[in-house]
Amino acid sequence: MLNGALARRYAQALFEIAVEMSVLDRIDTELRDIAEIIDQNGEIGNVLNHPNISLQNKKELLENLFKGMGEITRSFLYLLVDRRRQNLVVYIQKEFTRLADEKRQVVEAKITSAAPLTPDQENKLKDIIVQSTGMQVRLLTDVDPGLIGGARLQISDRVMDGSIAAALMRMREELRKSSYKPQQEVGVS
Repeated sequence: MLNGALARRYAQALFEIAVEMSVLDRIDTELRDIAEIIDQNGEIGNVLNHPNISLQNKKELLENLFKGMGEITRSFLYLLVDRRRQNLVVYIQKEFTRLADEKRQVVEAKITSAAPLTPDQENKLKDIIVQSTGMQVRLLTDVDPGLIGGARLQISDRVMDGSIAAALMRMREELRKSSYKPQQEVGVS
């Protein structure tokens, strides 16, 4: 809970600077790249969060890893290291991207299907989401054979599950509920 609140505050502050300096897209891209590398490489996270490694060494590591990052992003990361909040980078990036998407009128939609979607299917889905939300769409696709068939679509906090696996689960629950109904007692006189 505390990490989420802190991440939101840092992301909001960076967002305001990015908008004021007209570098929203650049900082968003840089933060995504940095968060992805830190998230995927546990050793980098371990070094950044290790209490016995000096702040200067952590800053040098960031500088060497992310040579092309802009001055605002670099200063922001150094601030996080100085305040010992570098463990929040991934959370801050997610919140920053949410704020940036809101500003740019972009909605992120994640479609998980049992089989890969064709480009035509992806385009049709994007068009439907644009019509229903009135916003531009960033579509993330994923394949999960466990869905058996159909797909699951998540837009923000809304989930629409049209997978066969979900239908079977609902059917199972209905059968379970109906089988637990108490039987009428047969009275013996």
